[in-house]
Amino acid sequence: MQSQRDTRELVIMLQRRQEGTQNIQQSFTAPTSSHSAGTIAGCVTLVDATGHHHPISVNWCTSYQQLNNMLRLLFERDGIEAQVQRRYIEQGKYDLCIDQGTQVTLLTNDKWSSIEPGTTIVMRVAIEQKTDSGSDVDYRCHFCGTVNRLGVESVKYWAKSQTVCSTDCRECKRRFQITRRVTTSLGSSNSNSDHKTEAEALLIRNFHIQQISVRDLVFGAS
Repeated sequence: MQSQRDTRELVIMLQRRQEGTQNIQQSFTAPTSSHSAGTIAGCVTLVDATGHHHPISVNWCTSYQQLNNMLRLLFERDGIEAQVQRRYIEQGKYDLCIDQGTQVTLLTNDKWSSIEPGTTIVMRVAIEQKTDSGSDVDYRCHFCGTVNRLGVESVKYWAKSQTVCSTDCRECKRRFQITRRVTTSLGSSNSNSDHKTEAEALLIRNFHIQQISVRDLVFGAS
């Protein structure tokens, strides 16, 4: 019975989401640091991991910690969308960025720049995957499995083995980025976070795939 209630609630939410499809598509098909909601005086626009836009006072963006405190307050409500995002926040599996398509600027505690009114900040859930360090980045969507081939103009954006561009999945229209990192430690044996619930599969619109080189992991353990 609980599962049926959750499914009905998801269907209702998805129907409501369709009413705002046009605004969401405008935000993600042409990423920019300034969106219509950000034109509210003294506000920035936070696009959460489900694609919803939240005008937030720029006073909440003076530091990384302050904005994270706002996120926790924002997702204290009991709706499924809030519950899903709150779980990622509590586990530390999310990030914040300014997404301009061919350039994604990650916002961190160590690299916090001045945030101006009108800026759009995107929240993404972070998903770890093991991969072969010699393999190409095929930009396979984690949720629908579609392989997205980036154009030549996007492939050239590399920095220290990390792609710095993002893309919209050509099938499900989710927006995502893939980066790779080198590590000399095996870390947790559960670094592959491929499991996703029905709610996540339906609701998540923005995500960041963090690939870990399997070869480098093995080398670091020898």
